[in-house]
Amino acid sequence: MKRFMTVLLMATIVLASLAIGPQVAAGKTTITFWHAMGAQLGKTLEALVDEFNKQSPDVYVKAEYQGNYGALSQKIVGSLVARKPPTMAQVYGNWADEYISGNELVPIQKFVKGPNGLSQLEIDDIWDGLRAGCMFDGVWYTMPFNKSVYVLVYNETALQEAGIDGPPKSWQELVNTARALTIRDGDKTVRYGFALRPNIDIFACFFFNAGGSWLDSQGKVAVNSPAGVTALQFMADLLNKYKVAYYVPGYIDADFGAGKVAMYLTTSPGLSYTENSVAGKFEWSAAPLPYMDAKFRSTPVAGTDLAIFSRASAAEQDAAWKFIKWLVEPRQTARWAMGTSYIPVRKSAMHLEIMKKWFAEHPRDLQSLQQLRYVKYDPNMAAWNNIRGDVSEAVEKVFLGKATPKEALDAAAAKANSRIR
Repeated sequence: MKRFMTVLLMATIVLASLAIGPQVAAGKTTITFWHAMGAQLGKTLEALVDEFNKQSPDVYVKAEYQGNYGALSQKIVGSLVARKPPTMAQVYGNWADEYISGNELVPIQKFVKGPNGLSQLEIDDIWDGLRAGCMFDGVWYTMPFNKSVYVLVYNETALQEAGIDGPPKSWQELVNTARALTIRDGDKTVRYGFALRPNIDIFACFFFNAGGSWLDSQGKVAVNSPAGVTALQFMADLLNKYKVAYYVPGYIDADFGAGKVAMYLTTSPGLSYTENSVAGKFEWSAAPLPYMDAKFRSTPVAGTDLAIFSRASAAEQDAAWKFIKWLVEPRQTARWAMGTSYIPVRKSAMHLEIMKKWFAEHPRDLQSLQQLRYVKYDPNMAAWNNIRGDVSEAVEKVFLGKATPKEALDAAAAKANSRIR
């Protein structure tokens, strides 16, 4: 009976502690943070969260891994339907737009301009392009977090053997370099100079560098603009006209490591996968994206931002802001960048001694950061997730020879604008 009463008392204490809500035993406000960072990315994030929890006198962050981005999106939607969302989460811009339309998010602007906010100097220290990607109808709703840019990965050993001084900077140089790096044995291609994935993100790498913009002045999707047709035609020419590239539906790093391809495009965090695939078999590096014209130099920015949900209590919202503010301080964003190859969201992080040392030891990571002045981001609209699929489908049709670039992009633009309406 004594043992039974002891167990019953312990259970009562546990249930009572759960009923307390945002307060934990130490008197801290507990917040839930849903994320999709696994493997090394997750370890780096957990280390930062642990450090914050140890030093924070009044906030405890409970970071909860939700799987990949698809799973995270589904769980957030489910939690909103159940009216029990987390305090904060990673979100894409098109997700945020949908949540905002349902009054489910609190503008970060409320906290930035609040008593524990950011100075104008600190605001200006966040990369302009990243900050702009967090604006919705002129209101600052989210905070940039795990952001990355696209880079050109190249086999440095192969370039040296071909007598080429450095990676291609322009589209014409890309053709010439890919041609020099392509190796054929009769009718068989032993190594291609370049590889392409048939999706909107790789298309964007060429589209922006041809002077393209996702939306025109009337807010309509403009993938079928002259820049779009030019970009997709060039991609198709690499495959079919010059025959120096092939396309891979999935990831390319394994083929690169196996020596089947000499150049390809990936995001900055993808460099760690490249390193694992190469495993010391040859020298390789990364460079900014090739452009059609230097005046159009740009790179798509990928990754998610941090959002605070409006159903959280005022105390929880304030606690979430304290964590977010800490997380994007120069030192923390520098450590995040070094542990994941994502880009630091603060300009001043670049000047910290720990980052200078890191760049000296990891020069490839510096290449992605050189493009931060030229970032382009996806439109913050709920329909964009489906529009991404429309454009990817158009790219694949062209790669398969089922449509011309103009035909495929016209159809994609029509479908996209119908979704917006």
